[in-house]
Amino acid sequence: MPLTPADVHNVVFKKPPIGKRGYDEDEVDAFLDVVEAELARLIEENNELRATAGRAVARTEERPEAAAPAAPVAAPPPPPVQQPREDDSARASRMLALATETADRYVNEAKTQAEQMLSGAKTNSERLMTEARTKSEQMVAEAKHRADSMMGDARTRAETVEREARAKAAALDQDAERRHVEVMGSLEEKRSSLERKIEELRTFEREYRTRLRSYLESHLRDLDNRGSAEPAAAGRQNQHA
Repeated sequence: MPLTPADVHNVVFKKPPIGKRGYDEDEVDAFLDVVEAELARLIEENNELRATAGRAVARTEERPEAAAPAAPVAAPPPPPVQQPREDDSARASRMLALATETADRYVNEAKTQAEQMLSGAKTNSERLMTEARTKSEQMVAEAKHRADSMMGDARTRAETVEREARAKAAALDQDAERRHVEVMGSLEEKRSSLERKIEELRTFEREYRTRLRSYLESHLRDLDNRGSAEPAAAGRQNQHA
């Protein structure tokens, strides 16, 4: 398939991947513009040369041949046919070859870069997938380890809290029992003391009543004795008088 200026104008090259070397876009575009213009000029010039050669050949074929040998008349020489210059054709061929070679090289480089980009993208994608899978597995393992650690810590804390609560409850029970014993002992001691005091008061009451009765009885006897002694003394005084 021949290369046309439109092919040169419409050719598109992909950018090289990051970190890869590539040609400068402005320089490539400028060179393609030059190649496009020169290729168009050469094609136009070649077409003109072909048309001129075709017209010359047509005129040569249409001329009648010379007739009578008796009186030969020298025919005028045919007009010279303009032949394409060898240097123009060679230059056009070289330019076409150069443009074709340049375009093929750019296309091959673009294909190579595209393949490298696809290969790099595939490798990068596989690497990213591997890294993501590895990171995901690490995250899952870390989360499981943390969960197990948290469960172990929670279980240990729960056991510690339960043990401390039981120890505290036992201490409270012991303290309550000790206080109960102390209070009951104090109450028992106070009750015994009160009972002793009550018994002492009762004993004092009995003794007081006994002494009071004895005192009153003794006093009454004294009064009785005095009352009986006074009339007898008065009778004796009357007798002496």
